[in-house]
Amino acid sequence: MAHNPMVSICMPAYNHAPFLPAALDSILAQTFRDFELVVVDDGSTDGSFEILESSARKYPDVMRVLTHPGRQNLGISVTSNVVVKEARGVYFCPHASDDVSYPDRLERQVGFLESHPEIDWVYGTADFIDEQGARFEGQFGHDLSAFPDLAEELVLDNRIAGATVLIRTKCMLEVGQFEPELMYGDWEFFIRLAARCPSAFLPGAVAGYRCHGYNSSLIFPFDASLERRLENLRHSLEAITALRRKADAADVQLGRPRIKGLLDLRRAAFLILLHQRQSASLAAAEVFRSDPSFRGDLKHLAHCLRHFGSLRLALMMIRELGFPPSWLADKDFVSALLRMGLQRVSSRG
Repeated sequence: MAHNPMVSICMPAYNHAPFLPAALDSILAQTFRDFELVVVDDGSTDGSFEILESSARKYPDVMRVLTHPGRQNLGISVTSNVVVKEARGVYFCPHASDDVSYPDRLERQVGFLESHPEIDWVYGTADFIDEQGARFEGQFGHDLSAFPDLAEELVLDNRIAGATVLIRTKCMLEVGQFEPELMYGDWEFFIRLAARCPSAFLPGAVAGYRCHGYNSSLIFPFDASLERRLENLRHSLEAITALRRKADAADVQLGRPRIKGLLDLRRAAFLILLHQRQSASLAAAEVFRSDPSFRGDLKHLAHCLRHFGSLRLALMMIRELGFPPSWLADKDFVSALLRMGLQRVSSRG
């Protein structure tokens, strides 16, 4: 490559040999051609590395393949950090090694960012596809542009489809690396990104999100075992806990009282699901200490509680609100409690 490309498509790869050819083909078929493809193999043992090397030999002007020293397996976040370090483009395009991009993805997204310099990154939706690449009902990703604060909304749940994101590389460097110890480092990273850099939602699916029995997350509701669901909860709790520690030392965007309070509330919800009730109670008590204004913003608290659907968490928050019970006069809050109570009765029935 004689010049720095406009886009760096960056792919951490690990044991996705059945899906790699389709992922690579979808990148090489982009209508926008000024890009590089940087792949870091995370110690694959299923022939993925051989597939990547073969493709790189065919397309040496476009594709680079790297590995960790000794072809170690160091995890998704460490591998993603290597990919970010290697990126040379003006724009950074993350790409999972089992997903596919639609042909006009880069053309649409680069065109938008080039004409909107005030926006630092874009996201959209991805169609669900099965192991054979066929689409089926549903999409991953939501239009969150109606919410006044994207970072706050992302604390409640990871609703950004990483398969659809394009980011100015300078923003990647400003926000900082993925947390190396986290399995769900992308969620933690997107919250930090949203707190610092303005974004836009582009309608229309730009990618296919591959659903199979060994996805690293549970975005799509497979009939997972209890052990798998608990593992998902533990990884999610780790991501939110790491972010909460950073918020205490962060600048004005991430360190805002409301972000801290929401992180405490999100931690409490996960701890309840993991049956760590004492720790959940302590986290719930921190909500109003982190953000005293939450006590008078019951509409937002009701929004969060409806999202979590945890009656136990709602009762913890009532205890923290204390007396007099001003929440009884708030229709949104009472409605949220009644809805969760009815859901609990219905689930038992």
